[in-house]
Amino acid sequence: MDIDITIVAGRRPDLLQRTLESFSQNAFHFHNVINVYANIDPIFGDAEDEAKCIALLQTHFKSPIIHTPDTAGFTAAVKRLWQGTTADYVFHLEDDWIALDTLDQRVESCFSGDIKQVSFHTANQNWDIRRKGHLHRGKHHLKFLGIRIPTGSYTKFTTSPSIIDGNVARGCAERMDVAFDPEKQFYSNVNKTIESYISGFNNYIFSPEGVPVVEDTGRDWRDQRGIQKKIVNAASSWVNN
Repeated sequence: MDIDITIVAGRRPDLLQRTLESFSQNAFHFHNVINVYANIDPIFGDAEDEAKCIALLQTHFKSPIIHTPDTAGFTAAVKRLWQGTTADYVFHLEDDWIALDTLDQRVESCFSGDIKQVSFHTANQNWDIRRKGHLHRGKHHLKFLGIRIPTGSYTKFTTSPSIIDGNVARGCAERMDVAFDPEKQFYSNVNKTIESYISGFNNYIFSPEGVPVVEDTGRDWRDQRGIQKKIVNAASSWVNN
């Protein structure tokens, strides 16, 4: 499949190096990479760390398009990168993940009908696919006499590692509001425009053996440094304990 790769990163060359090595070996070479777009936000490290990140990207990819904004902004980064893509599919990644399985041609076969995102199963997301199946949907509830009664379901797209239909990724980016966390805009009632746009689509969880295929390495990195991600009113920020 023809893919553009988008990578959201901070100034964390140690994590980025491990991520690039892992996905280059287990994912990227199985697909036809058209362009690579990366955003390195001025967060966590310093100018030297940023230069190391740029060098890593240029070592792994031919002519990557690298953004180094003056101000950090996660949603702005996702919006910028997705809007810049042109390929049929967008392989979205952050700088703190590793692959636990090969993310190869089997991924492409998951795209059919209304499936416009194929997310990689991670234990960090608590996706119980053995019991609930591979479609990642949330449930609407109505409270009656204190009892929560399911009334329907809604699409749950994600900004964790995944492959997204290119037109849909660009459509989502066009509708993103940089004031809110990008993932929360898909289902948290803060951006009705984007929720309406993806309402007819589905997100398929790629997990051939029913177990995680990617792992988040950023949690341990943050814990070691006393850094927490806080989400208040669907807006995210990083704070020191």
